[in-house]
Amino acid sequence: MARSHFQIVAEQRHLAQILDSVNVFCAANELPEATCNLMTLALDEVLSNIVKFAYDTPKTGTIDVELIYANDKLTAFVEDAGVAFNPFAVLTPISTGSLQDRTEGGLGIFFVKSLLDGVGYERIGDRNKVTLTISVPSEQPRENTHGHR
Repeated sequence: MARSHFQIVAEQRHLAQILDSVNVFCAANELPEATCNLMTLALDEVLSNIVKFAYDTPKTGTIDVELIYANDKLTAFVEDAGVAFNPFAVLTPISTGSLQDRTEGGLGIFFVKSLLDGVGYERIGDRNKVTLTISVPSEQPRENTHGHR
C-alpha cells in the first residue's frame, strides 16, 4: 500500500500544489496516466468547491488530502473544517431548457460522480470528509511474440 498526505490553505492559488503532488504520487507508483488524469480532474472540482464555499471570507481554513493506492484502487480522502455540505446529495442538474432557465451549479459534481467508481461523504465532528475512488486497471499480460510460453 502506498500513501501520501498533503495539506494546503483553502485558497485558489494553492490548488496547483495538490494537483502537482497527485501527479508525483501517480508517477512514483507507476499508475496509468488516464487514472491519474481522472483523479486530478475530480480533485480539482472538489477542492475548488471547498475554496469557494466552505469557509466564510475572510476566514480561511485548510484542506487535507490523503492519497492511498492499494488493492488496485486509487482513493483520495479530502477533509476540511468548513460548513457542513454533502456535495453528492445535490440533485442531478436538469440540462433541458434555455440557459437562462437553468439553475447554476451541480454540473461539476455530477461530472465527478460519473467519472469515478465510488464517491462518499461523511461529517465527522466538525469536519467534512469526501472520498473519491477509482479502480486502477491491472496490467494486461503481454502477448508472446516468439510463440513460446
